Amino acid sequence: MGTWVKETDEAFYLMQGNNWISRIEKKPSPTNPKEKVLNVEGMRQWFSRADAPLAMTVSVGTGQPEPSQGAGGGSTGVIPSQPDNTTGGGGSTGNTGGNSNYKGAKLRVKSTTYFKLQPKQQGELTDAEKVLVSNGREFEVQYYIDVGKNHWQVTLLNPLPDTQNKTWFVYTPDVALTTNVSLTVVSDTLFKAEPKLSTQLTADQKVFVKNGTRYNLLGSKPAAGDHMEIELADATLGPKDEKKWFVYAPDIKVNGKRQTLQVTGDTIFKAKPVQSSQLSDSEKVLVKKGTIFLLSSYANPEANHVKVALEEAFLGPKNLTTWYAYVPDIAISGTEIGNNPNDSNPGQPANPADRGIALTLPGFSGTYYSNDPIYPQNPILSGKRGNFTWGEALHVDRATGFYRKPANSSVVNGILSVAKVMEEIRHLYGDKPIKINSWYRDPATNAAVGGASQSRHLSGDAVDFVVPGVSCFDVYARLDSWWGNRGGLASSSVFTHIDTRGYRARWDYGY
Repeated sequence: MGTWVKETDEAFYLMQGNNWISRIEKKPSPTNPKEKVLNVEGMRQWFSRADAPLAMTVSVGTGQPEPSQGAGGGSTGVIPSQPDNTTGGGGSTGNTGGNSNYKGAKLRVKSTTYFKLQPKQQGELTDAEKVLVSNGREFEVQYYIDVGKNHWQVTLLNPLPDTQNKTWFVYTPDVALTTNVSLTVVSDTLFKAEPKLSTQLTADQKVFVKNGTRYNLLGSKPAAGDHMEIELADATLGPKDEKKWFVYAPDIKVNGKRQTLQVTGDTIFKAKPVQSSQLSDSEKVLVKKGTIFLLSSYANPEANHVKVALEEAFLGPKNLTTWYAYVPDIAISGTEIGNNPNDSNPGQPANPADRGIALTLPGFSGTYYSNDPIYPQNPILSGKRGNFTWGEALHVDRATGFYRKPANSSVVNGILSVAKVMEEIRHLYGDKPIKINSWYRDPATNAAVGGASQSRHLSGDAVDFVVPGVSCFDVYARLDSWWGNRGGLASSSVFTHIDTRGYRARWDYGY
């Protein structure tokens, strides 16, 4: 039986008999509310079939129901779509269906597309190098790599049906990654190619998005001018089908949290935090630059390695999910669920009359005082006193005499480490006073104020602060490249966070 094409109000269908075997949905036009658009790549593929369609019907505006899905397509080399209520977990079909226990990322095919063994146009590949996959299919994904030119390299949990291959290249406008982070537009706005005023951008560098529009996100982080930098998970916009945009933060609301680990240089994941030469082949695995994993959890560094627990990514001959990663080769993004700090600091007297409350610091001899600078000699400005005090670092309450006592000498060294950084930041902003919201937290305090389970504040080497008169997003944007891979940087709308963990981590708190 031959095939034919049918157009309705909602979609274009590849029909076989009276049922459809492939569908390309229409979407609202981002520039004209009276129009709809669609990606024609999948339609091109219909005409490369052995039974290419030879006829078309148009039924737009008739009010007739959409056609029903048929079971056809298997004989034509297409992996057909399946109903949303398909059950079973991947297995030989690769469809996740009702596998509610799977916690990793899932890839959904939005428009019929090719899964390819190379990131090339489908016309440049042989039949053995590509498989046509119908829209509506969903696959469990272990990890992916953004290889550019609108392609991801994805490694599936199970091989694609009728193949032995788990790793494929996919055209990103045709697919979506599932995620629990969503963006809702709360006021008509523009998505922009750069965080600038819309008048400074050309027409193809901005897209109008209506109030109420909702997208799923792969990630978001603060940017200059009170913008958010976002990466869409389930859509592409603009003439170049872009996923990454900037949007004015007050115009959107982001809900949900997730964490990812990105490999910034070819590296080896290890079963132990030692030199790779000390490990057997079964205790290490090569991971390519650009690989992105969904992250379940991670621990503080040990011997310049971070122990990471990957979400549903099974690596090496033993299919392990927990590994040690070399800190210079990784970057962590996203906010841990439950990381909603709301801390406060009594602050520092503007002109203290005395040295304040006497303090004892574990591992350090002598007596220290709350109004004394952490660095008597400013490490940045020769001949000047330091500006940040022990009272600010330990949250000393002069009225009660209470302060957060460091758990050990490592905490004190952490305070010394980040105090030097804070002196640098203060100098960047013209040596004007900086307000400290949160510095050292003992475990009980960290839990009480809503800090992350692995918060660097527990180690003393993290500070949440405010530069008076400067937007927290602008502070983040200015410090981002300056801070680089030296540690963590994050922002909420009311404070900026920095820490000296020794590897790159970036996130926003969502408020």
